[in-house]
Amino acid sequence: MPEGAAVEGRLIALRIGRGRSQEWLYLFTTLHLPQAEVLALYGKRWKIETDLRSLKRTVRLHHIAARNPSMMEKELLTAVAAYNLVRAVMALAAQRHNLSPRQLSFTFVLNIVNASWHRLQSAPTPKAYQREVRDLLDAAAQGTHPKRNKPRSSPRAAWHRRHTFPARKENHNVTI
Repeated sequence: MPEGAAVEGRLIALRIGRGRSQEWLYLFTTLHLPQAEVLALYGKRWKIETDLRSLKRTVRLHHIAARNPSMMEKELLTAVAAYNLVRAVMALAAQRHNLSPRQLSFTFVLNIVNASWHRLQSAPTPKAYQREVRDLLDAAAQGTHPKRNKPRSSPRAAWHRRHTFPARKENHNVTI
């Protein structure tokens, strides 16, 4: 960077949370929007981050085991298709039960889809298939996040996940 380089913008600082779990949130932006709109954009970005976490962890994309590009592409496309299927089930279940899709737990609905898959495949008639779909949507709508009247007893924290990657083998017979 050249000496004296700078980025023009503004810093927004506000307290978020309730009670003892209040924390400061600092946002730097170059946008010329009112503070409320910047916060709304940040909220949307946060939803994207949680969706990416769901995609990587719940659909197991945090570690792709493929050893060549074509298998990696297949594994990635299959995981994204599974993720989109679960999100579609969440949207349909929420619509059927007058909920917001964000009120439903991704992991809960994924488990419902996995448990219902064999019944959908083995439905003998279109009418039976439609009944299974309705049952799937009704079951998925039961997986709502809890409504908290009081703040959490302890603030949310990031838990580091351990990776179980194999140790690298040292090759001492290398000649250059």
